[in-house]
Amino acid sequence: MPFNTKNLVPVIEHQRLAAPAPTPQALAWHDGALWMGSRDLRRVYVIDPVSWTVREEFEVPGIPWAAVSVGDALWFNLGEGSLDDRYLHHYIPGEGFSDLDPIMCPDYTGSYLS
Repeated sequence: MPFNTKNLVPVIEHQRLAAPAPTPQALAWHDGALWMGSRDLRRVYVIDPVSWTVREEFEVPGIPWAAVSVGDALWFNLGEGSLDDRYLHHYIPGEGFSDLDPIMCPDYTGSYLS
């Protein structure tokens, strides 16, 4: 079936804000803040949505491809090693990455959590 563009609603941009770091990839809303991962810098930034300032930033043990908020924690899909193998890592704000072993993604692939 061909794609029908007749019913598309135009996108109205209300505001555009610069990312605090290059190559934003992993995004999650958690505890009143936007969490953003930078692929190139291998860092996560916690952004205040009102002032658009970085509350916190930290290095992660791989390339942050995806993030999702689950209860009081976040899960990150991180690419590791020269082949960018994908693993799920459990992160607890204020404590860091948990003692849980990372979970290997099927065939070491995948970028999306939610």
